[in-house]
Amino acid sequence: MRLFIFAIGGTGSRVLKSLIMLSAAGVKPLDSDGRPMNNVEIVPVIIDPHKSNEDLKRTSIMGMTGTTITDTFVFNMEAVGQTKFRQFIHYDTMNEPNQALTSLLFADYQLENKMNIGFVGSPNIGSVALNMIKDSEEFKAFANVFAEGDRIFFISSIFGGTGAAGFPILVKNIRQAQNLDVSNKNFLRMAPIGGLTVLPYFNLNNSQDKRIDKADFVVKTQSALQYYNETLTHPNERYVNALFYLGDQTSSIPYDYDPGNVRDQHNPAHLVELVGAMAALKFAGMDNREFFDGMGGFLPTKAFEYGLDRDLLDVSFDTFGQETRQLIYRPMVKFHMLFIYMRTALKAIIGQGFTQDEPKIRSEFTTTQFFRTLVDQFFDFYTEWLSEMYANLRHVQLFNVGENNLSNIIHNVVTKKGFFGRKNVDANTFNAELNKLSRDNKKYSDRTVEYKLLDLFNEAAGNILDDKYENIN
Repeated sequence: MRLFIFAIGGTGSRVLKSLIMLSAAGVKPLDSDGRPMNNVEIVPVIIDPHKSNEDLKRTSIMGMTGTTITDTFVFNMEAVGQTKFRQFIHYDTMNEPNQALTSLLFADYQLENKMNIGFVGSPNIGSVALNMIKDSEEFKAFANVFAEGDRIFFISSIFGGTGAAGFPILVKNIRQAQNLDVSNKNFLRMAPIGGLTVLPYFNLNNSQDKRIDKADFVVKTQSALQYYNETLTHPNERYVNALFYLGDQTSSIPYDYDPGNVRDQHNPAHLVELVGAMAALKFAGMDNREFFDGMGGFLPTKAFEYGLDRDLLDVSFDTFGQETRQLIYRPMVKFHMLFIYMRTALKAIIGQGFTQDEPKIRSEFTTTQFFRTLVDQFFDFYTEWLSEMYANLRHVQLFNVGENNLSNIIHNVVTKKGFFGRKNVDANTFNAELNKLSRDNKKYSDRTVEYKLLDLFNEAAGNILDDKYENIN
């Protein structure tokens, strides 16, 4: 099964970034029996006319390499981004009555909006501009590869412009695919569709009486929720099969007011985005019987909310409920162990022990693109993500960032007691376990070095986590 995730606007990109971190750690959707699903392929699709948006750039390095649409997963919206809204709707060529009607619907500043900075909190602009997507080459490419059994998930905010407008427009176009010149119309029309609707969760500095005013967030949310209820989840429509509502009444640290002129929406990571990423995985793990009525129709929309096990400003693994810990704890801890080991211990062991078993890990491995991309680039983004979540007003501290002592890397989780006190975990602990698992193991003989290292470490880290650390699940 493929899960096509449409990440719309700045919030979409930020949630997608958290999903990338979870996926890198090996977090997988859980089926109805709580077992990890290995057959889910996630296909991200980013939609944001604000191409200089730093949140988009930090989510995807695509779109800056001149590659084709099949590689980028970023919708080409140059036709929108290079014009003012009045030019996009051909305001100056309208007759006088139509100009008068348009002026009633859109304020002067909205008509003058340069759309390469997004829709600046104006969903009425976004709903017009984003309707062009159905005719784009990217949408046709998506429809061409969409297959029976695939699913679609939307990530968007409800209190801004791009996301609030894009979600209902895209859902409508997919559900009414029979009216479009695209392939696989019936598969699209009957595909399970889920959505994450992100309610207000961040604060803004100096936004009073500005084009994006935090005082308007709640009013915009109420209006959009009513519209969604009438058009997406109404019993007579049932366009969306599962809708996840997520927000935080404890606002973030104040973000700089920036409609695209200064730092281009460079917002720090937040707990809401991490939880939002889990919503996509929850949807992927749901059984088809939760969507279909058995007679070729859809069941009523299922609605989900999320709550911490304890409503605290300081969030660690033990603050989450059991279902969340079951989903993310083991894979994230094992990935963090890999992060520490790859950066501090691997080079010293090359030429010894498990690195000498086939396929051998030689010193030149540390100069390969795989190693440099993972250790020198991705791990930097990973550290930045953890640090930003910790620095926000609701502190998320899953790990002790900057701590290389493997006995003390999981926040609020200690190693088990031994005969002489707490058990110690260091590089030698991992070397010994890796050597034991690799010795006389033939399953890697026809595999790549990269596969051997990651698969071997995953098993070793799991054994050490069970043997050495207190269990919080």
